[in-house]
Amino acid sequence: MAKAKHTIRIISGSHRSRRLPVLDFQGLRPTGDRLREVLFNWLQMDIVGKNVLDLCAGSGALGFEAASRGAKNVILVEAHAQISHQLMKIKQDFQFESARIINQKAQQYLQSNEQVFDLVFLDPPFSDNLMEQLTALVIEHISLGGFLYRESGLDQELPKLPDNWQLYRKKKAGQVKIELWRKLNPNLEN
Repeated sequence: MAKAKHTIRIISGSHRSRRLPVLDFQGLRPTGDRLREVLFNWLQMDIVGKNVLDLCAGSGALGFEAASRGAKNVILVEAHAQISHQLMKIKQDFQFESARIINQKAQQYLQSNEQVFDLVFLDPPFSDNLMEQLTALVIEHISLGGFLYRESGLDQELPKLPDNWQLYRKKKAGQVKIELWRKLNPNLEN
């Protein structure tokens, strides 16, 4: 069984400065403090009371940060059983009542789920080349006015979104690029 190799801190909210253990697991690459801080500054008031999906949750850094900042419901989906077990342990140890951990492949979860979310974090392992497939599946699960966050390697081509999606913000840092998109009503002029 993999051991925690380091920790990452929750930046703000009810669990501010608490440290989440991160397993030493190949391909597990938590979103760093700096990028998480940028992302959550972009979102600011768009977290409290919202339904959030952390797809390909990995370390849980994004989902647990949203829970700490007052999200109503946070679902963290993770395919690897060992990582999911770690997420469950964090949920229990930190008493994240709004969080729910699901051990399932992201594609299967999206195909069997009918829930709609206000915010989705999409940060699959870079080497798995899942971004195009997961983007196509997840956009139907985001409410009007909702947000889609995507994180990828600098050299990865991100799939385009339909015309009713507006790029809200983007940033590059190190070998990573992030984007935050907002879903608009397709029947209204932008």
